[in-house]
Amino acid sequence: GAGAGVGADGAGAGVEDTEAETWFAQEKRRLEEAQARGLALVEGLDAQRRVQLEGHRPGTYVRLLFHGMPRELVEHFDPRRPLVVGGVPPQEEGFGFMQARFKKHRWARKVLKNRDPVVMSLGWRRFQTMPLFAIEDANGRHRMLKYTPEHMHCLASFFGPIAPQNSGLICFSGLGPGAKGFR
Repeated sequence: GAGAGVGADGAGAGVEDTEAETWFAQEKRRLEEAQARGLALVEGLDAQRRVQLEGHRPGTYVRLLFHGMPRELVEHFDPRRPLVVGGVPPQEEGFGFMQARFKKHRWARKVLKNRDPVVMSLGWRRFQTMPLFAIEDANGRHRMLKYTPEHMHCLASFFGPIAPQNSGLICFSGLGPGAKGFR
């Protein structure tokens, strides 16, 4: 029998697949050759010089030396609980206005009101802000809303730390110990 997508005479869609596979195979071969050249360059170097060129490899233990840390950190340090050390890239250090596509979760008891203070968690950051809710109409204009729609997405504009596109965002109206219905 004939293969999938190929006519009885063997002509047809198979020609395009061969060209795509050929290009893909060439790109893959080119990347593998570049990687082999890079490994050959650092293979003969000592460990210290190699770390300077390519950085620490994943899983490598490093020693961090901190100055000016609070005394409580040393007093209450527990080696069984890891100390997570992270950083924020330079492009995420600034603050500014952002827009996010927003939808009320089905478990949330109340809708959020426009310009009410909320706590947002965005990447490594947690901050308080006052989002402005809007919806885009058929003409492309943004119309301000008083409340978040019940079962639709809306646009939330707020001031906070800059984050890359498609970052996950979660919003709480309150995080106190008396937060009712929080799962």
